[in-house]
Amino acid sequence: MKSFPEEAFSTGHSVLNTYLDALVSELAGLETGDIATYIPQLGLADPEDFGIAIATADGRFCKAGNWDRMVTVQSVSKPFMYGEALRRFGRDTVLTKVGVEPTGERFNSIVLDEANNRAFNPMVNSGAIVTASLLAQETAERNETSMVDLFSRLAGRRLSIDKDVFASEHETGHRNRAIAWLMLNSGMIEPDPDLVLDLYFKQCSVLVNCADLAAMACTLGTFGRQPVTGEQVFAPEVTRDVLSVMTTCGMYDYAGQWLYDVGLPAKSGVSGMIMAVIPGHMGIAVYSPKLDAVGNSVRGIEVCRRFARDFGLHACTNAVDPGGAIRRVYSAREVRSLRQRTAPERRALEASGESFAAVELTGPLHFATAERAANEAAVAAQLAGCVVLDLRRVESMDPAALDILSRIPGTVGDDTTRVYLAETPERLLPALTDALAAHDATDALAFATTEAALEAFEDTVLETAGILGTDDAMRLSEAEIFKGLSPDEIAVLEGAASSFSYDPGATIVTRGDAALAFYVVARGVVSITIPVGETTRRISAVGPGQAFGELAMLDGGARSANAVASGPVLCHAFSIEQIKEIFEARPNVHSVILANLVRSLSDRLRAANEQIGTFE
Repeated sequence: MKSFPEEAFSTGHSVLNTYLDALVSELAGLETGDIATYIPQLGLADPEDFGIAIATADGRFCKAGNWDRMVTVQSVSKPFMYGEALRRFGRDTVLTKVGVEPTGERFNSIVLDEANNRAFNPMVNSGAIVTASLLAQETAERNETSMVDLFSRLAGRRLSIDKDVFASEHETGHRNRAIAWLMLNSGMIEPDPDLVLDLYFKQCSVLVNCADLAAMACTLGTFGRQPVTGEQVFAPEVTRDVLSVMTTCGMYDYAGQWLYDVGLPAKSGVSGMIMAVIPGHMGIAVYSPKLDAVGNSVRGIEVCRRFARDFGLHACTNAVDPGGAIRRVYSAREVRSLRQRTAPERRALEASGESFAAVELTGPLHFATAERAANEAAVAAQLAGCVVLDLRRVESMDPAALDILSRIPGTVGDDTTRVYLAETPERLLPALTDALAAHDATDALAFATTEAALEAFEDTVLETAGILGTDDAMRLSEAEIFKGLSPDEIAVLEGAASSFSYDPGATIVTRGDAALAFYVVARGVVSITIPVGETTRRISAVGPGQAFGELAMLDGGARSANAVASGPVLCHAFSIEQIKEIFEARPNVHSVILANLVRSLSDRLRAANEQIGTFE
């Protein structure tokens, strides 16, 4: 029987963190692109900076590289201001001022929708300036306070403005001034252009790190609910409209290719920030200041492309609720294996029950559901060094799910944590085996069933505690069914016993045969099985000191199950006729054995109830 190593008890680790670390390491060598210098303060950025962060709908963060570098948000501010305009004034009013059509031009082009006397969309500078004009109040101070408060609520913490970058933008933003005055001339904006531009420059100068921006992106992805604070910042219909425009216009004149390659709502900024949204699941933020000719971060584009490709995240693919993948999580304290244990063994296992955890998965697995399973395994590993992912109810696994599942054994916990994948449906096993082999993790399939892994865990605990039996044959006086008998009475039973050895796999008792004897295991393990359809199912197992076939003492009749040697087995057999003669001659033997039998049956019934709720 396979067993867990004694040290297999520890904490957890994020599969996505490991993935992001590897991505940063690999793409750090991508050196193409140039830092934006038309705003002088942006030209001071370190070209080697590279960070990534992910915020999930349940408030978790995964981070890698220089994720904590504080950078001005620049044009990535535009979706949030557009969302606030929609919240305040409604889509009909906002659509009269700014449309939703892509321009096919650079972000700062002086191109306007003259037919409708409005800016083309809110993701280019002209549209963002119109949006700022809608939100502008009486004074610059009030504008700043409202805007920073909005961004802080989206991020889940207090943000601030980089005054140096704001001053730099204010001094050099002549093209934006031209756009603003041109739109004032056309009646597209109404307030003082200088007041509007002050707000626009300040929104671009808000300082964020990747985790802040990922949380803000996730807020858009979770129907306006901030994932950490739980605040409903925007209504769901607002985030729907914002994400729609981000999808078609967020990446400027690269938007079409982005949608084709990546397929996620996104927005970029000239500071080197990119955010992308996986609706319903998470927000992604990348920072790397070297830009391509279009004005997008070179490494940021590649991160999002890889992420979407590796995990099948294109918006035009199917997705389900990731939380629905977790059917149940339980520990060895709640459920025992099918192996019957002695009273001292049960006490030892009760004390170590939290060191084993099983996570039952269900439904189709794709990126979001598999990532949720990986996180659940990591959480379980914080207390339990032995974690089993039960896949019996999994319907399908796409390539992204296979990749994540195959990473879990090597990244959850530390070197002392063991993660196993059990109950894999036959149709899914070849693909999962190949995926695990690619990560050198085929030992994660060491146990075919969760129950087998649980039994091996129990054996490890008992071996460590010095309780599990040795290779020496157990004496009859140690058998549970004979507990409480005197030495003389044990001697009588020893005289009635016949000893038999069985090779692994040998059938000791066959279902349907006449019940002429019962057995006590002296060495090894005997599995009790029944036929289920065309297969055979193990329903219990007994080890040294435990009996099987003992119901024959009560009613005789035919055997109701098979008894098969799980390994080399030594048993003591007792003829039912001889036992009845001993009972007549020694009534106390009858009373003690009957009481022990009732106690054993009670324990087995309790364990069976647990198994029905767990393994069915």
